[in-house]
Amino acid sequence: MHSQEQLYRQFYPEMIKICQRYAGDVDGAGIIFNNAMMRVFRNIKNYRHEGKLGVWIKTIVINCALDHIKSTGRIKETPITIITEEIPIDDYVFEKISAKEIQLAIKELPKATATVFNLFVYEGFTHKQIGEALGISDGTSKWHVNEGRKLLKTKLERLMKTKV
Repeated sequence: MHSQEQLYRQFYPEMIKICQRYAGDVDGAGIIFNNAMMRVFRNIKNYRHEGKLGVWIKTIVINCALDHIKSTGRIKETPITIITEEIPIDDYVFEKISAKEIQLAIKELPKATATVFNLFVYEGFTHKQIGEALGISDGTSKWHVNEGRKLLKTKLERLMKTKV
């Protein structure tokens, strides 16, 4: 029991940030994290020490976040238009705006778009993996990532103008 509490406390700061990215609110993040840690405790015997414990726990946290998203019905198949080009965000924007400001801008995206965008950008999922995890097509995943870039570009450009 004491070792479980230590493990919970050790991974809380890093993992709760991931939970917040996907939950959209503090309560949801807490639910995701607690569910993930319950899975960790139930399955710790299956951990084979083949990689870092934190990576194993992060995988469980992301899977719990995906389960939470599916249970809330937040992601639905979106009728899409064919995406011919990606929306670029100029590199100089990232030199002028802090990571915290960028994360806040991502949080302001529509929930479904933010979820897909985070899975693609932060977790490195492919569109196929996102589609399988969320029950959407690859094209819908691509649309959400592109829509996220488009909305972020507008938000970040506005933010840049206020800094000048």
